[in-house]
Amino acid sequence: MKSKIKMKAVILAGGKSSRMGQDKASMMLGEKYVIQHVLDNLSSVFEEVFISGNHLDYPNSKDVIKDITLQKGPMGGIHSALQFCREDIFVCSCDMPFVSSGLIHDFLQKKVEHKINVVRHGEKIYPVLGIYPLSVLGALEESIKNENLRMTSFLEQQNAHYIDYDDGFETQLLNINTPENFLAAEIIINKNL
Repeated sequence: MKSKIKMKAVILAGGKSSRMGQDKASMMLGEKYVIQHVLDNLSSVFEEVFISGNHLDYPNSKDVIKDITLQKGPMGGIHSALQFCREDIFVCSCDMPFVSSGLIHDFLQKKVEHKINVVRHGEKIYPVLGIYPLSVLGALEESIKNENLRMTSFLEQQNAHYIDYDDGFETQLLNINTPENFLAAEIIINKNL
């Protein structure tokens, strides 16, 4: 059994779930809430897992990190998490229940030190699955202050390192943003039961 990684992991759960029409983190997927799947997956790899968001009824994690500035999307959550942890962090969105420990370990082996590292699959970039170094805290603050909240633009400005995954990882990278995505996730869960 591998020993757990000391880097802090943060689940980003501060979104409005507007496309879903309800809080996606607290939807039941199989036997567990969507966010519980993410928490279990990250807890199998990292010593400490935090949740970044503003709800009070999250499952048990190390701690809940409240947003410093509200309604700033993933950028606000990452900024708050870096401010709180004061060290490099691994982030994963609360709506990605299938990211496996195998993918995380593979990602950590391919990371480039002192840079933002995020997952890419084909043309799609996943700003909410990766590593954010403490060194980008000031740049995040500046972007938020100027209302430049597009994560892909921020990644370009910061010369982020993209770690590519092929179609074999497509299921693991499923984001549950819409009712259609949720149905796809239910099919995956039911196949694995």
